Amino acid sequence: GALNHQPVDRLGGIAPVTAFTGLPAKTPLAGFVHPTSKEVYVTDWLGAARRKHVTDIQAADRNVAVRSDKLRQRARGRRDRKSEVKFARFSVGDFVLVESVVNRPTKLAMHWREPCQVTRVIADYMMISQQLVPPYDVTVHHACRLKMYHEGGREVTEDLEAQIAFGDGGFHVERLDEARCVDGQHQVLVKWLGLDDEESSWEPAANLLDDIPVVFRKWAAANKEDHAVAAIIKTLDFP
Repeated sequence: GALNHQPVDRLGGIAPVTAFTGLPAKTPLAGFVHPTSKEVYVTDWLGAARRKHVTDIQAADRNVAVRSDKLRQRARGRRDRKSEVKFARFSVGDFVLVESVVNRPTKLAMHWREPCQVTRVIADYMMISQQLVPPYDVTVHHACRLKMYHEGGREVTEDLEAQIAFGDGGFHVERLDEARCVDGQHQVLVKWLGLDDEESSWEPAANLLDDIPVVFRKWAAANKEDHAVAAIIKTLDFP
């Protein structure tokens, strides 16, 4: 039938009759007669024109993908070239003040609370500290949320904006939460190890796939029934 002569996407844009027999496909319309001049026009050129259009579209799609990747890599390069924030390094036994997030009516703020002692260093910027007063809680903190203990620094509340650290060093992903799509960009809510839940941030899914591929793929596989996660898997084209 006529459908066997039409190009099919799953066959790479060729017609079934060509795929199975090697014969060229024919259009259902071989020609037509001009209503006024009665001149006969053939349609042999349609196949070549269609193939040219398909080739042009595929080339345009490739150019868009290449340019998008270059722009993303350029942006990541600029970020990597920025001077990183130098966080203080702490040792086991140091006495420190710990920051915690408090909610204000219009914004988040940081509150320096009771002194703790560093009991273990997990990584360069990840510390385990223990309270020096009951209930002696043991918690994990990033170095940007610690400072050396001094009495005048206790019970001080500061705007979170003044505490934001623009640097990648030492931040570890504790877990990946929900997903969303904003203006065509897929994002994932990241809970950072050593930071409070209120400080979780939306990060581009493509960046997470590059930075933590194993963790990201496992999370995506476990949550693939979620429509937003399924869209990420389809867009980033990974199983």
